Amino acid sequence: MKNPIWQAFSRFVAIEPVTLFFMHFATWIDRPLLRATKGRLRLSFVIPMLLLHCRGAKTGIARDVPLLYVSVGDAVLLIGSNGGQSRDPAWCHNLRAQSEVRCTFRGQELRFQARELSGSEHKSAWEDAVEVYPGYVRYQARVERKIPLFRLDPI
Repeated sequence: MKNPIWQAFSRFVAIEPVTLFFMHFATWIDRPLLRATKGRLRLSFVIPMLLLHCRGAKTGIARDVPLLYVSVGDAVLLIGSNGGQSRDPAWCHNLRAQSEVRCTFRGQELRFQARELSGSEHKSAWEDAVEVYPGYVRYQARVERKIPLFRLDPI
């Protein structure tokens, strides 16, 4: 996405206090909105969002997490940026514990097998993610951890 307006907006949203505000506010709104519309409507209308359905790694409790995604053919790429915070988001731990998940987006719910990427796959996927949301570069600069990427392949 080389749109200059989108580039400016993504730089603004990547500023730490703005990121945290949007993460909490948009998540609070998007979770029920994505559920009710099967992923068709969301507050964050500019970026592609899905609703990840997974189970807590420790609790086993069902979780619904609205996330930005990147399409890679039939697969989906999820980025564990956590808004540039120092720890991986909880959903990353959940996918590591149980890799079969469901996602609601584009008006349907689909099953996927999740796999964490490393090496050259991570590098290539990172470039795809930054193309969709350039703010990931700022997030990575704020943290010492390597931001995890997960590829979800349809089952």
